[in-house]
Amino acid sequence: MLSLVNITFFVGKRALFSNLSLQAVKGDRIGLVGPNGAGKTSLLRVISGTYQAESGSVELQSGATVGFLEQDVLETAVDLTVRELAKQAFTEVLELEARLDRIGHELTVRTDYESEAYHKLLEDLERTQQRFFLLDGDRIEAKTSEILAGLGFNEAAQLQPVSTFSGGWRMRILLAQLLLRKPDVLLLDEPTNHLDIDTIEWLQNYLNAYDGVVILVSHDRWFLDKMVNRIAELRGGRIYTYTGNFEQFLEQREEMIEIQQRSFDNQQKAIADTERFIERFRAKATKARQVQSRVKALDRLERLEAPEGDAASVNFRFPDPPRSGQVVLGITNLRKTYPGKPSVFTSGQDLQIERGDKIALVGPNGSGKSTLARILDGIEPFDGSRTVGHNVLTGFFAQHLAEVLDSKATILEVMEATAKTSEARQMIRTLLGNFLFSGEDVFKPIQVLSGGERSRVALARTLLEPANFLVLDEPTNHLDLASKEVLVNALSTWKGTLLVVSHDRHFISGFATKIWRTGEGRVEEYLGGYEYYEYKSAESRQPTADKGPKAEQKPKPDSRKQKTEVRKQPANDESRKLEARLAELEARKPVLEAELADPKVMNHPDYNAKVKAYQELQAEIDRVGERWLQLTA
Repeated sequence: MLSLVNITFFVGKRALFSNLSLQAVKGDRIGLVGPNGAGKTSLLRVISGTYQAESGSVELQSGATVGFLEQDVLETAVDLTVRELAKQAFTEVLELEARLDRIGHELTVRTDYESEAYHKLLEDLERTQQRFFLLDGDRIEAKTSEILAGLGFNEAAQLQPVSTFSGGWRMRILLAQLLLRKPDVLLLDEPTNHLDIDTIEWLQNYLNAYDGVVILVSHDRWFLDKMVNRIAELRGGRIYTYTGNFEQFLEQREEMIEIQQRSFDNQQKAIADTERFIERFRAKATKARQVQSRVKALDRLERLEAPEGDAASVNFRFPDPPRSGQVVLGITNLRKTYPGKPSVFTSGQDLQIERGDKIALVGPNGSGKSTLARILDGIEPFDGSRTVGHNVLTGFFAQHLAEVLDSKATILEVMEATAKTSEARQMIRTLLGNFLFSGEDVFKPIQVLSGGERSRVALARTLLEPANFLVLDEPTNHLDLASKEVLVNALSTWKGTLLVVSHDRHFISGFATKIWRTGEGRVEEYLGGYEYYEYKSAESRQPTADKGPKAEQKPKPDSRKQKTEVRKQPANDESRKLEARLAELEARKPVLEAELADPKVMNHPDYNAKVKAYQELQAEIDRVGERWLQLTA
C-alpha cells in the first residue's frame, strides 16, 4: 500500500536520512522510534507530502489516501461547534446533503411536472440519493458522536463552540476528524499527548482494529507495546525494521547490535592483519604480488560502520531523604469548587499518605488530578483541612513550571536562584550534568531551549532542594523513552514518599505501589500497582462467564501482588438467593451489550430505551452484588 524508495532528505547541509526505504501493507501498525533529532517527524512529513525529499519517491497504491496528525495544533474554525468541525471529515457527504436540499427545494417550487428539465431533476435526485446512502450519509451524526465520545467529549461538550476549548482539546477534535475520514495511510505524531488514560486505551483499541496502515511516533511505551506489530527505528540516517511490539524490538535490537559489533570487530582485526602484512613485506620482491593483491583487496573492501551506542539520556539517582513521620500528609473533608464551574470534589472524604507510599494519580482530564496535586502541596485552597506530618519536606513539580522560567536568565542562573543552602549550590553542576546540561550548555538562555530542555531544567530545579515527599505533575512530558526509563528507575528505588500525576502507563507501572483515581467528585484508592488497577477496572467490564461469583475461581493480584484465597460461599439462605439472582442478572448483561454494540441499533427508535434498560440492569447488579459481598466478608 505504501513504499518509500531511496528517500534522501536534507536539513540545511546535513542529510537527515539517505537512501531510506520502507514498505507497509494493509494492516501494518508501525511504531516509528529513534533518538531525538533522528528525523521521525520529518519522515512523516515527507510521507504526507508536506516536505519534499531531495531524491527518491513516496509511492502509494492507486487511489490510496494519506491522513496526518501533527503535534502542533493547526488553525481551526473556532466559530464552529465541536461536532460541526469533526463532521467536516465527511466533505463529500456534506456536499451531497446540501445538493439534496437544493434539489428538494427546487422540486417544491416547480410546477412543470411533464417537462424534460423536471425529469432530469428527478434523475439527479435519484443519483444523489444513491451516492449519499452508499457513503452512509444517514449515519454521519452517529459516527461523529461515537468517535467524539471515545475521545472524551460528552453530548453537551460536542455542542460547545471550539473556541471554548484549550489547545489539547482542539487536538482531540482534529484527531476525531482524521479518524472519521479513515485514510488508507494514517500518520500520527505523538497522538497520546493531551489524552488521559481512559482515552488512550480507547484510541489503542480503535487503532488495533484499523483497516489501513498506521505509522505513529510515540514516547508512550505501553501504547507501543499494546498497539503496534512492527517497529521502524531511525538511527544514523538509516531505518531498521523489526517485527513485533516495542518490547520485542528491544530484544531484537540488542541481538542485532551484538552481531553488528562482532562483524565490525572481526573486520577491523582482518584489516589490521592485512595492513601489518603489507607493511612487513612491502619491500620484499618475492612478496610483491601478494602485497599488491592485498592492497587492492583493502581498496575494494566495503567498510562496516561501528554500531551506534544509545543516545545520552537523563541519568541520576535521588539522594537518600531525611526521615519523616509515619503519616506524611492527611486531608480531611475533601471538597473543592470553582466559581461558575461544576464541583471537582464533592464527597468530603478523608485521604492519608504514609511514609514510603508511591502513589500514581490517574483519571480523566478535568477530574481534578492537578487540582489535588496542588491541594497536597498546600498551594490550592479547598473546603477542608490539610495536616502535614512530622519533618515532612515537600518538593513540587508542575507542568507549568517549565513555562514560567525566567526566559532571559541562563540555565545556571535559574538553578542558582533556587539554591538556598551551600549544599544545594554545590550540587548544581552535578545535577545539571545528570540532566544532560554540561560544559558551556549551562550558560544557554532559557529562551533558546526546546520544550523538552525546559522541562528538564524545571525538573532539575525541583530536585535541587532536599525533600522526602515529592509531588510531580506530568514529569515525563517532553522526555524521550530512554530518559523516562532512567527517571522511573530512580523513582522506584528512592526511599522517600511520592505522588505522581501521569498518563504514561509504562512509567506508572515501574514505580507505583498505590493508584488513586479521580472522578465523580471523589478519589478511589487501589492498594496495588498499575497492573492490579487495570485488573480491577477490567473486572467490572467483563461478562458473566468471566466475573460471576461461581466463575471467579482463578487467583488475582492483590495489594501486594500476591495471590488471594478464594473465599468459600456462605451457606445461608439469603446469600444463595442473592447468588442466584446475581447470576440471572449478569446472564442478561452480555445480551444487552451485544445489542448496543450493533451499529444498526444506534439509529433504531428503541435505542435510548435499551440504553436506559442497560443502566438499570447495571445498577441492580451493583446493588445485589454489594449485598452478596457483605455476606461473604
